[in-house]
Amino acid sequence: MPSKAKKFNFDKKTKTVIAAAVGVLILIIFLVMAFGTPSSDVVFKDMNDKMLQVKSVTIDQTSELTMASGGGEISSKMYLDMNSSKDLNGTGDFTMSMKGSQPFSISGDVVKVGDNEYVKISDLSSSSSALSANFASIEAKLSDEWIKIRSKDSFASLASSAIDFVQSILPTPYANLNDTQRKDVLTLLQDKSMYTIDEVAKVDTAGVSAYKYSLTYSKEQYKKVAKAISGYIPYFDSGDDSDSEIKSLTVWVNISTRQIIKIAYEGTSSDGSMEGTISFSGYNESKSVEKPGDYSIESELLE
Repeated sequence: MPSKAKKFNFDKKTKTVIAAAVGVLILIIFLVMAFGTPSSDVVFKDMNDKMLQVKSVTIDQTSELTMASGGGEISSKMYLDMNSSKDLNGTGDFTMSMKGSQPFSISGDVVKVGDNEYVKISDLSSSSSALSANFASIEAKLSDEWIKIRSKDSFASLASSAIDFVQSILPTPYANLNDTQRKDVLTLLQDKSMYTIDEVAKVDTAGVSAYKYSLTYSKEQYKKVAKAISGYIPYFDSGDDSDSEIKSLTVWVNISTRQIIKIAYEGTSSDGSMEGTISFSGYNESKSVEKPGDYSIESELLE
């Protein structure tokens, strides 16, 4: 008869080690379940709080305008220093291309130091044969010179569009508020009437895990938020005189940092329709923003 196989038993010490290992594994699984990826609701709520503590950020935006007159595209990339509640400092570059009966393109560098804004035009041209020679002559006089921007300037003032954009208060706003101010604004943002999350998905974007939110928001509640922020930080525009309205809003939020990665939007204005994207990077990085050492006035250069 074949011999019976010997019954194998772990010794007591081995059983203890195995039991401990299983216990650790169960604990890890529990911790991952309890403290793993936070819910989309938690991340969204935390995002509003985080975005009101932004001391500095780089904003890269592109807007496409469709109008009866032709429309165009405006893009800019600007670093903003918001450490001061009174003065916004920023530096970057912009490009504007407009279509229509008088098509033109302008691009250059911009600097904002408090209330003063400056532009150095690198390109000014027109695709129209009737305008190209005149634009070339103007470009020769203005290019590569720092020019102080004034509202009455014909060309330098166009750079203000890039600066005006970053001073607009978004439906998912960014600012640098103190604790009391932030608490007041968060109360408005977290009112149940402010946002409706129509759809949410977990995605990978810009090398990180994010929640992608499709939102609608209350325009009336947004006006209260904008009024409150502009009351605390005067360089932000409350938009009271704006007839623009965002109809579709998609926001990508970094799950780890609770900061906005990107916004995509579609909207309308009295002139037509608009759509664009806004990307955020370099949160709270410190960079130097300095007023140009020497600058000119547009009208003097064009004499």
